[in-house]
Amino acid sequence: MPLLLVSCKMTKETYDSGELKKIGRTSSDLKNGKWKFYHKNGTIFQKGKYLNGAEIGVWEIFHENGKLHQIGKFNNGKQDGEWKFFYENGNKEGIGKLDNGKLIGQWNWYHTNGRIYTERLYTDGKLMNIINCFDGNGKKLDKGTLKDGNGTLNVYDLEGNLLEVQNFKDGKYMLLPKKRTTFCVNLR
Repeated sequence: MPLLLVSCKMTKETYDSGELKKIGRTSSDLKNGKWKFYHKNGTIFQKGKYLNGAEIGVWEIFHENGKLHQIGKFNNGKQDGEWKFFYENGNKEGIGKLDNGKLIGQWNWYHTNGRIYTERLYTDGKLMNIINCFDGNGKKLDKGTLKDGNGTLNVYDLEGNLLEVQNFKDGKYMLLPKKRTTFCVNLR
């Protein structure tokens, strides 16, 4: 059986300040093996493995304060399987599954205090239904009319104040015409 030798070289990049930005190995100009990326403040930003330039296995992504932000698996460069998200205070933000980089099944999103905010159902990356919606004390709120990917989703703050009504068509968020004044809250 022939032996194949592959040359790997250590690759390192720094910010203008001199702080380490990223470090890992490459072969044939593709990332391979363990890699680490850093925030400008020197704390770890993300770490995981590559195979021929594509993310594989478990990846961890961190907030600038060093606390875990996301953890989940990649398969050939696409998010796959269970992913967990956390706020900067360490409380869980969301949990659910992805298939080939697209949200699937039930996703649970949480308030910053750790209590459940909303339970959502996704199909092939599209938001199809809202099961429940709660304020920061666990009181059930009006979730909107979203069903089978069409309708509205009500967005609330921790106290249960309505911030926005988002419109969805075929599981996708629809921007309102420019003549209306709105603002968006990124809930994923």
